[in-house]
Parts: sequence; structure tokens; C-alpha cells
Amino acid sequence: MAILNKQVYVPATDHETMLSFKTIRRAIRKPLETFSFRVGTLLVPLFPRFFMVFAYRVAGTITYYVAKRERTTGLANLNTVFGETKTQAEKKKILIQSLISFTQTMGDIFWFSRFTENRTKKYQTFVPENGPYFEERAHVIITAHAGNWELIGLESALRGVNVASVAAVTKNNAVDKMLNTLREKTGMTIIPREGAMRTLISRFRNKGKAAFVLDQNTDEKDGGIWVDFLGMPTPVSSAPAHLAYRTGTDIIFAFSQPIKKGYYEAHTGQIITPPAFDKDADHKKIVAALTQQIMGVVSTQIRNHPESWLWSYKHWKQIKPGTDPAIYPHYD
Repeated sequence: MAILNKQVYVPATDHETMLSFKTIRRAIRKPLETFSFRVGTLLVPLFPRFFMVFAYRVAGTITYYVAKRERTTGLANLNTVFGETKTQAEKKKILIQSLISFTQTMGDIFWFSRFTENRTKKYQTFVPENGPYFEERAHVIITAHAGNWELIGLESALRGVNVASVAAVTKNNAVDKMLNTLREKTGMTIIPREGAMRTLISRFRNKGKAAFVLDQNTDEKDGGIWVDFLGMPTPVSSAPAHLAYRTGTDIIFAFSQPIKKGYYEAHTGQIITPPAFDKDADHKKIVAALTQQIMGVVSTQIRNHPESWLWSYKHWKQIKPGTDPAIYPHYD
């Protein structure tokens, strides 16, 4: 007796449907990102500066009103950091300007990709124009996601500063390669964050400089340590402090400030000199104290110029064990 095989239709569950949508989205996301980056590189530099500045302002302002997640995250951060010391109207103004500043920074990656030397020298100046930052000696450079942190590296290399930037590798390899090509256009070197320690030690021994953007969460398993950042325990990378202490390299700060009409000022000069290395000392304690000093300077910069910092990022996703969650922002 023959047995007939029948195909039975089983409706897809909501979970299976969601997985299917996610698979499709992942499949088209990277090609779309790559295409958009190429188009941006081709078209954005063609527009005059005044038009781009206007477009950044419009786009950043619209983002505040239509991007609920960025708006609620930014206001949650501002409410926690400033509390009642600023009115809601002041916080709203800060957040809108922050979104404009971030939009401008992202757009300027493309705009400065053409006529790079002339545009960079025209639209950014260092304050002061001379000083320790430009000396031929090793420095651990610390900056933050404030103003146009990308432009600091471009102009530094144009000024003859032997600088490298430690950067995380993006998930899209094609975009990562194109982005690093633009970053290195004036002579700056990009060092992937993974496995960077040996390269950086060699660089410092040869009077080179290396820059770190140090205002993001770093898990403890990745070398993060808990320090106070804008009033909240936050895990940040201990790598800059560790390198400075082990190699005897001074830490210098460089912060970008957007000013009127699409111009920038890069402020440098504040220095932290690490204690002399002592093989018998408590290295963890020294590195922790040095990291806290670094984040104290970063915190002061953000409090003094809140309108240029990236408030719409979830900086305090991680809560230190044993700490009252109420002192942190509440994210939806």
C-alpha cells in the first residue's frame, strides 16, 4: 500500500515573520549604507558652505521634533546631569543645538573630503595656534564627541603633527574602509582599537601622538573601569591612562568648538602629567585615579559647552552594581 506524502501549510508565527523581516533588513542594510556613503562623498562637497550650514541647522532641528528616541534620550540625560539648574526651555535649546552640531559633524565628513587642505585651514583654527600640542613629542590626546572631533585630526596632520587616532571598526567593512581613507587623507593614521596596545607603545617611544575619544561606555571585560562621569559611575576605557602611566607620556586635551557660520575652533593645551612608573606601586589604583582625572576634565568641558556634546546617545546604559538606579537617566 503506497503512502502519499502531503505538504501541510503551517502559518508563520509572528516571531518567524519578525525574523524574516530582520533577515531582509540585514541583507539590504550594508549595500544601502555603502551606496549612501558613496553618494554623500560625491554630492555633498559640491554645495557651498553657507548652504550646508543652513541644511545642517534645518536637519538637526527637524530631528529634535521627529526622532522621538533621540529626543527622549537627550532630555533624560540633560535632566539627570543638570537637574533644576537649567529650565526645560534651556535644555530643549541645548539639545536642538547638540543635534545640529552632530548633524554638521557627520555631514562635514563628506564636505571636507574635497579641497580638504584649503577647506580645513579656512574653517578650523587651533586655540592657541602654538604650544605643547604641536611639539615633536609623544602625547596621549583625549577628546570627546563634541563639536567636530573628526576635523581635529585632519588639521593636526596638515600642521605636521604626527598623530594617530584609535578607532573602533564599523560593522560595514566597505564603509569603514572609505571612512578611514577620508580620515587619513591629510596624513593622520587610523589604528584599529583591537590589538592597538603594542602599536601605541611603539608610537610613543618614537615621539608620536595618539588620540582617544573617551566618552563612551566600555565594558569591564574590555578594559573599562568605573569612574565618576558627569555625576554618575560610568565604565570607561582605562587604556589611555594605562598607556600614559606605563610609558611616561603626558596627556593633553583637544576639544572642538563649533562657532558661527560653519567655523570651528580646536582648543588644546591642558595637560595631565602621569606619576613616574613604579613597579612596586598599586598600578590599578594609579590608573583608576588617572582615569578619573581625565574624565573630570572631559566633564568640565561638557558642562561648560553642553550645546556641542552628543546628548542623544545612551551614555549611561550600564548601572554600577550596588548603585541606586535612580541617580541614572531613565531610558525608554
